[in-house]
Amino acid sequence: MSDKYAKCLVQKPSAFPLELQGKSGKDVIPGVKSTHLMSTDASVQKGFFHVDCTWLWSGAAKEPAGESHTHKFSQVIGLIGGTPADPHDLGGEITVWLDGHKETITRTVLIFIPAGVVHGPFLVSRVDRPIFFVNIAMTGKYSSTPAAQPTASKEKKYSIMDHTKERFSVGGDFKEAPPPPRASTVKSNRILHIEDDMVKGAFYVDFVWIWSGTGGAPAPEHVHEWPELIAFAGADPERPRNIGGEMSIVLGDETHRTDKSTLVCIPAGTKHCPWLFHDIKKTTLVFSAGPQGMYSGSHKKENVK
Repeated sequence: MSDKYAKCLVQKPSAFPLELQGKSGKDVIPGVKSTHLMSTDASVQKGFFHVDCTWLWSGAAKEPAGESHTHKFSQVIGLIGGTPADPHDLGGEITVWLDGHKETITRTVLIFIPAGVVHGPFLVSRVDRPIFFVNIAMTGKYSSTPAAQPTASKEKKYSIMDHTKERFSVGGDFKEAPPPPRASTVKSNRILHIEDDMVKGAFYVDFVWIWSGTGGAPAPEHVHEWPELIAFAGADPERPRNIGGEMSIVLGDETHRTDKSTLVCIPAGTKHCPWLFHDIKKTTLVFSAGPQGMYSGSHKKENVK
């Protein structure tokens, strides 16, 4: 079997994330222990959008990181806590300035920032338990323009999402009976979701914690007309690049297996899935995203004949 799609699996970071960069330009949030985990964009995978992931493990910053700025593209910034007893607890406190407003975050959230909205800097006041910081931006090359924070208006131009979408599934819509479900021992929680029908103008993003087990995502083999990100990130501070088990995904006619934290960058029109989880023993964060306002694919009802 060829390895045509091996390059779609990205497991390394690129440059420091600009949203979190200290004033020296060399550190990510001075005073906070962190791991810059992995990142991708069009320079890594042709036609793909920007994704950057950083674990914040512990500590506190004395001053904000980054600067006040704007982009010509929309983005979603995720601040994800990983407490099994309450996955919506951030496990710390992060303040971010958005469109003139000061927002102090203590719960797991997705922040949708439309193009042109001034945001930053970020003040990581404390990290009591690990926090996953992810930036998903609809651009092939990340860039920013410095801008002063405006006077806060009554109507906020951004949205902070702290919940998921009821009854959402990446599973297929079948005219006939669906294939029998795989035996599964997976313990998981869907924690966050955003689409255009939840926040006008937003793009699709979905987050799930997998605590342990063997099983698979409910999606059958399918294709999208848009590039899709499927990602899994290990949450062990000692070995964050290892997911404590193994995952496999079918891309085209190839099956790719890995035990590493990975961004799977799936080009538009590429047949993919099943996506399986093999004996996950440690907490793993799973998320997916795409430029579409609403999740769609060849397996969904609008395309099922």
